[in-house]
Amino acid sequence: MESKDAIAALAVMPEALSQRLAGLGDPELRFKPSADAFSVLENVCHLRDIEVEGYARRLELMLREQHPTLPDLDGSALARQRRYNDQPLQPALDTFMAARRMCLQTLEAMPSADLTRSGHFENVGEVTLAKLLELWVEHDQGHLRELDELLSILRAPDGGRTPKPSLSLELG
Repeated sequence: MESKDAIAALAVMPEALSQRLAGLGDPELRFKPSADAFSVLENVCHLRDIEVEGYARRLELMLREQHPTLPDLDGSALARQRRYNDQPLQPALDTFMAARRMCLQTLEAMPSADLTRSGHFENVGEVTLAKLLELWVEHDQGHLRELDELLSILRAPDGGRTPKPSLSLELG
């Protein structure tokens, strides 16, 4: 994936997320179709924390240091520890949106030569900044798919669909 395409894909996420949240009330936001699936609200809180403590931090480290160690995060542990489903939506969404805007500003101002900078991503291995962008886009897209599946269950609860376990159990 070209870096400009990755940055464009990252820029789409805030609007795509907002569209999926439109019209949802508190019961829909907190609905968990199974114990190992995130609610809509848990997805938003996860995206916030992964943006701030994961991708924004990794981007900062890669641009500031030579071959840094990039932290991995345990999304399911964060969800339990921080009680995502008990949090209010708007502060989590606002924080995600602000963090994403800051990351996009950094990425858009970054010289293309920086895409070759590398680091060691815990539990992943060696990555370039270009590869980190791809992983970031994959993470966004995975959560949009997860939200789409959850929203289809909310719209047709008797459809007999069982959601897959949340991506946060796999990705961080």
